[in-house]
Amino acid sequence: MPERALPVWRRLRRRCWWLVLVTVAAVLDRLPLATSRSLGRGLAAASLRLRPRERERARANLALAFPELTPGSRERLLAESARRLGENLADTVAVKRLLDRPGFVVEEVGAPHVGRALAELAASGRGVMILGGHLGCWELLGAWLAREVAARDLGRLGTVTGTVHNPPVDRWLQDRRRGLGLLVLPREAGVGPLMRHFRAGGIAAVLADQHTRVRNAMVPFFGRPAPTPLGPVRLARRYGIPILPVGIGRHGRGHRVVHRPSLDPARYDEAGLLSACNDALETMIRRNPAEWVWFHRRWENADDDG
Repeated sequence: MPERALPVWRRLRRRCWWLVLVTVAAVLDRLPLATSRSLGRGLAAASLRLRPRERERARANLALAFPELTPGSRERLLAESARRLGENLADTVAVKRLLDRPGFVVEEVGAPHVGRALAELAASGRGVMILGGHLGCWELLGAWLAREVAARDLGRLGTVTGTVHNPPVDRWLQDRRRGLGLLVLPREAGVGPLMRHFRAGGIAAVLADQHTRVRNAMVPFFGRPAPTPLGPVRLARRYGIPILPVGIGRHGRGHRVVHRPSLDPARYDEAGLLSACNDALETMIRRNPAEWVWFHRRWENADDDG
């Protein structure tokens, strides 16, 4: 519904949420990092207690993904996931100043450099798709990748984003991303902007680990069929766009970037490429389960399990 068509009280409520967001963000951004992370952990712990629906969904998801763990182990993992989410929230707010800290974001030891891998894949002129998920501080990863892409004269990093159903909040979030060097490609605009970006040889990041209102196929994820977006894979296969799975996770006081081997769409049919993408995401999540957003309804009817 258009903003102007909403009742006044709903518009005021949206503005209040926007005001809370920008105020909290401004406060966190001015605090020492250790203090803002501590506040983030406290906020996440309170939310875990006060939002039973999301808490039970996360428990169901963890039971589905890790049936071999004891209930107590999964409960500890849930608590750790909430703490990490709070810390990553604080780091998301502080992205600009964190990027300027030497060594704050490092690469996995022994792995080919992500920037070099992107440059090699982009040399074909067909564009590159970065496959990511809501793992670790993904907003920090996007900003870091945007710098890597720009530093290698590979243009601007495109990113496919959903729209927050609160226009002031959505504008604030998308303006932040643009300010960090990202080219925002709204999901609601359809596949056109993403296709044009790739056809111009551009690099774009796609987060494909959630159940969204797009055309999906049921593909195994943690051993159970999950709705998986079809659009990115179909674009990759149609135009021969290589896919590079990339993730980020906490490492000491900073973060570490990791990536999986690139996927050549010419080697797969549609179902095979969808499975390969989910396998890559699952591998990165399994090595760092505490930093994935388990509170999302990834699997249909997951709330009924566990």
